[in-house]
Amino acid sequence: MLITLFCRLIRKEYCRLVLEHAMLAKKVYDELRNTLLCIGNESNASQDVKALIGGLCSALAAVGVRTSTSKQSNEGIMNIIDICQSSIAASMGMLTQPRDTPPFSSSVALKLLSQLVDEAQIRNDVTTKVIGELLQSVAEQMLNMLHVCVSRYIQTSKEGDEKQQELLCLTLMALTKCAEAKMITLSSLASANNNGQPNFLSQLVKLLSLQPQQQRQWSTMKAEEQAEDCIIKASKALIACLENSSDYGMQSRQTAVASLLASISSTEFVIAPLKTADVQEWEDSIVSLSNLASTLAREEIETIALCQLPGCTDLIQLLLSLQSHPTHNVAMPVLDVWLALQDIPTSERHPTLAAPLYQQLVEIILNRAAYSPTFVSWEEEYELELSEFDEMRRLCTDVLVGAYYLLRSAYLETLANIVMEIDSQDWEVVEAALWCMSAVAREACARVKSVKNATSSGRESPVADDGEATGAGLISLLPSVCAGGADGIPRRHPLVLAGIVNFLGVYSSVWSASSPIQTTIEILSYLCASMSVQAATEAASKSIRLLLIASAGKLIKTDITGVLTQCMEAALATNNETAMLNVAEGCARVGVQIRDTSKARTTLSSVTMPTVQRARFALSHLDTSTVQQGSGHVASQMDEAIRLLASYLGVLRTIIRFCDGSKMKEGEAHVLTDVLTSSWPILNDVSNSSICRSNEAVIDGLLGVHSQLLSVVPALIAPHFNDLITFVVKAYEEQFTPSALQYVSSAVETFDIDQSIALSAGIDENSKEQMFNQLLSHICQCTFQYVTTTKPPSECPQLIKVFFEMVQRYLMFAPGALCQCSEFNKIFELAVACLSECKGEVESTRACLTFISQLIGWKYLRLSNDKVAKMTQMSATIDSLLAQNGEVITKACVGGVCGNLPQFLWPACQECLFSIILHISSSTQDSSGPNPLLQSWLKSALTDSSIAKSQDMTLQVIELMINILCSLAKENTKSICKMAMMDIAKISKGEASPDVLQAYSSEGNTIDLC
Repeated sequence: MLITLFCRLIRKEYCRLVLEHAMLAKKVYDELRNTLLCIGNESNASQDVKALIGGLCSALAAVGVRTSTSKQSNEGIMNIIDICQSSIAASMGMLTQPRDTPPFSSSVALKLLSQLVDEAQIRNDVTTKVIGELLQSVAEQMLNMLHVCVSRYIQTSKEGDEKQQELLCLTLMALTKCAEAKMITLSSLASANNNGQPNFLSQLVKLLSLQPQQQRQWSTMKAEEQAEDCIIKASKALIACLENSSDYGMQSRQTAVASLLASISSTEFVIAPLKTADVQEWEDSIVSLSNLASTLAREEIETIALCQLPGCTDLIQLLLSLQSHPTHNVAMPVLDVWLALQDIPTSERHPTLAAPLYQQLVEIILNRAAYSPTFVSWEEEYELELSEFDEMRRLCTDVLVGAYYLLRSAYLETLANIVMEIDSQDWEVVEAALWCMSAVAREACARVKSVKNATSSGRESPVADDGEATGAGLISLLPSVCAGGADGIPRRHPLVLAGIVNFLGVYSSVWSASSPIQTTIEILSYLCASMSVQAATEAASKSIRLLLIASAGKLIKTDITGVLTQCMEAALATNNETAMLNVAEGCARVGVQIRDTSKARTTLSSVTMPTVQRARFALSHLDTSTVQQGSGHVASQMDEAIRLLASYLGVLRTIIRFCDGSKMKEGEAHVLTDVLTSSWPILNDVSNSSICRSNEAVIDGLLGVHSQLLSVVPALIAPHFNDLITFVVKAYEEQFTPSALQYVSSAVETFDIDQSIALSAGIDENSKEQMFNQLLSHICQCTFQYVTTTKPPSECPQLIKVFFEMVQRYLMFAPGALCQCSEFNKIFELAVACLSECKGEVESTRACLTFISQLIGWKYLRLSNDKVAKMTQMSATIDSLLAQNGEVITKACVGGVCGNLPQFLWPACQECLFSIILHISSSTQDSSGPNPLLQSWLKSALTDSSIAKSQDMTLQVIELMINILCSLAKENTKSICKMAMMDIAKISKGEASPDVLQAYSSEGNTIDLC
């Protein structure tokens, strides 16, 4: 632990130590080296000693990469490499001249080489370019050293020496680190050749080409683990070299790639260790080899696509076998290869890598993405995780889309044959085929649509021809998919049924465009019946919604009332809220398109009636259960009745919501008139029920309905508004439910947008402002009492969020009521307090910051002239509040951007801080410099120890920061000012140098930052 802490100190302070106390810095280096020599050369070291050796290697490497002189910038790293080189040479008996410094053991030397690369890359005191140059200066020397090690260890490891195998693994790890740091390319591996030894690349290929029959039986478990580790590390090293793009296009890389490809057939490169790993069940090795094969194909896809080099076809076949591997992490990397191949035009591919390959690939994905034949539920499934299954299907979708574009209607025809011909006992294959068809639904539907476009334009095209074949094929599949109708549903496997109803939904536009209306109604009937099966309930409801929306134009030409009511009743019977809401949306979207307003009213009323009846039944059950309280059974029934009642209210809200924008002729009643008439009594009864008012879910549902009614049919609701607002206030006093404040927000906006609502409610303009003023004052008093005595802001973040969103609505739509509110000052003070009291909770803190920002910067909001006049009257009060709280707000915003708040809040902090700076800067008459008050706030924030964590935050730098922010704000260049804020944050955290500020400095603001 002490060594770890010492490493952190070295990384932070050693560069300064070298400059200010060179002798002490050298002593640190010498002591670390000597200690490592003493401890690191112990044989048979314990685990604790090995951990200590690892820490010392890190510390010595950290010192080495930070040691430089005016003559040699890489002196420290070169010294360590020289020691490592002589140590390795000594261990191999190759040291020609004795050295004054004793050598390290080979294992310590190799660990040091790895650590040097790691420590160089984590330096934050120099630029990435400097780090790259530092590593490149020693790249060739390290490559040659590692090449010698690999050559020697491959030879000696045949004798079964575990020590040599361990050293080989350490060498490969160091090679991987170098390659990942872009020090080594595939070209340099192929050209590395020491003293006539085979080149480095061929040595790695040899490691990954050993035949299974050549493998000896491992004498110990450790030897077997080392053999597996060798495969993993050799694969990772090659992957890192392949991914290094710095030698792309060079002949040497092309030669190296050709060598790798040829080795697949000649020496069974990758194939042989795969066979061994499969036999030994080395899963990590198989994954690494899959990554290697996939990386080789992906990085050289243009070469592979031509299939002109020996081994290209072998690699494709290897990838196909890996794609079908049952292990998730083995099959996943291969998907990226097919996606990369899709970017290569078919004219630039070998013919076998077009349709033939993707036909084979579809079959592999079909089997790979299928459920297990013994699958029952995910709780009882042990071979595959749900997350892995979902990820596989999600990523396979893009590959299948590419396959569809190549195979076109043949893609769907192949899968349709599987659905029609496979025995129902092989349910997992049928389900997978349905999923594969659904995966390309968007593209296939677009093809079918092209038929209509071609017909209307009078032009024929191959795409339209294919679209016609696609549509006909899909229509012909319907009898097989829906075989037996509702009576055939129980004979289907639940997951197959879920696949069928999803298939019917995603291709809804095809059924609408290419089949008669009776077929659409039959599909709707099938989907309604399918909702009774739990595994298919939500998928069926979603498909009903899609089909109703797609077929609305055709359905409204006939009497559809009975069909829509049947759909709604079937959804309600499931007691599944998601299903209810899906079907309610679809029914409302169809009903509102009926051109005959009277018929539309009747249809929507009929659709709504089952929900109203069930809500009535649930409410009466609650009243009965209240009388019979006592048993656990009754309590569970009450909980279920409450849940259902809240769901039914959600259905009413959805129906009302999707009737917004309906068009009526002048003098006609709104299409929701009958819906409101039938549902108003139950809404009143729910609001009068004490048990309902005590349940937040029911109250939220009820207020959600009323909010939608106010937005959609304000003229019908206006006469009841006074009673409604009384109920809302009462609900807020009893439950402090955020939905009550959301209703007030909606009312404030609606009354401002539509002036006729106030007249319908019998309220004139002055009375309206007075009403909302009194309403806000009362809500504020209740809220202040609640957050100070019952729950602090951190425990009710949703309430705080909705409260300040409501106040923002007041600012935008009723500023007069806000400014005249008796609690105006306390509202502002609560917002300021919540910046810290919400403890970084994103939504509530963002709402506070947004309110403060908009209130301070109200002059830049788009307000009408009369609203501007009212805000002008309060400008002095706002300035006074800002003067009192400006330092706290500024510190919170600056601290937030500098990392004291979650990253999601940084934009809101920037916006608020800009509003403050802009407001004060624009109010300052003196243009000679920043406002003194603003300057003091910013200085206080930037010198705070929780913000200014970097030593670069000197008073000079802070003064420059303040000048930059103020000048940018005064110029009203918000985007640039926000960029400056982010750079200031990086400087404060030590992630950037103060030099970046020079980009923002005007001629008068530049200072010497050295």
